[in-house]
Amino acid sequence: MKSPTFYLKNNVKIKDNFINYVHSKKHDVKSDIAASERWKNSVRLEKDKAFAEHQFEDFLLRYGFKTGREFGNYLSDVNTIAEIGAGEGRAVDWYLKYSNAHVFALEISDSVYYLQEKYKDNPRVTVIKADALHHPFKKGSIDFLSCEQSLSNTVDPQKIFFSLAESLNEKSKVILSVVARKSNVREKMDLIIRDSIARLKEKDKLNAVRKITEIGKLLSEMNINVKVPEYCSELGTLSGKEMSLQRFIYYAVFKCFYNKDFLFDKSMEFNYDWYCYEKCNKFTLDELCIWYVKNGIKIEYVDVNDSNINLRGGK
Repeated sequence: MKSPTFYLKNNVKIKDNFINYVHSKKHDVKSDIAASERWKNSVRLEKDKAFAEHQFEDFLLRYGFKTGREFGNYLSDVNTIAEIGAGEGRAVDWYLKYSNAHVFALEISDSVYYLQEKYKDNPRVTVIKADALHHPFKKGSIDFLSCEQSLSNTVDPQKIFFSLAESLNEKSKVILSVVARKSNVREKMDLIIRDSIARLKEKDKLNAVRKITEIGKLLSEMNINVKVPEYCSELGTLSGKEMSLQRFIYYAVFKCFYNKDFLFDKSMEFNYDWYCYEKCNKFTLDELCIWYVKNGIKIEYVDVNDSNINLRGGK
């Protein structure tokens, strides 16, 4: 395997397994601060077998893979992977397990220092602190681009995706997951709640999100099912579906995530992740298809659900 520097722009320096590619005049400072707060308060569960399996099974489902072996076969000819918004390294762990590729773990926040320590003894990982819009990858250097639930909170997701697409080659593969637009009620409520939380100090954000999570827990414990009326256009894709009261409020009114199989603080973290950023861009499938087409990426698999839109494709 070639040295990681072979795939990077000229004059990019690697110290141990780390690259600091932050440019003061080309850096989304607000996203950096918000994401750093988010990951500082993360409950690290990568080694929790049940949680890790739950997350990986959800990942496989969203991108149309039946098993880990099938996913591994998909990555068998991949030499370089760019994981955008690496966070705590959850997807990085999957790529290390199911491929032989070198993984570039790009993250805007201070979680890069956690990643640096986590992978310090793994020569197959290079950690990069950078704004994804101003990434260090050479043209044609990346075989597999992973934008796994990482672009929605950025200032200009489309511009970032197009910039990253310049690093692809004629055989590259791409996965993309973004937040789907919800019902009109949910969209408006999200704006109201986000505006009241995102600008708070960190401690106050945590207190506010804890209350939201407690509401989710209370609704979940009621154990009540509801059926959404047919042809209820105000509730978007929920029309005609049956679900728990908690999931109905979650999808139709405001995000109050709660999963009894997770630690309370982990459920709280999902809500914090949603409301701590000032921006959260939502998309339609048509918009994302245009991104792929304009960058010469053929769409191979599409998953649209009540939470997000997931696309898999290749050159």
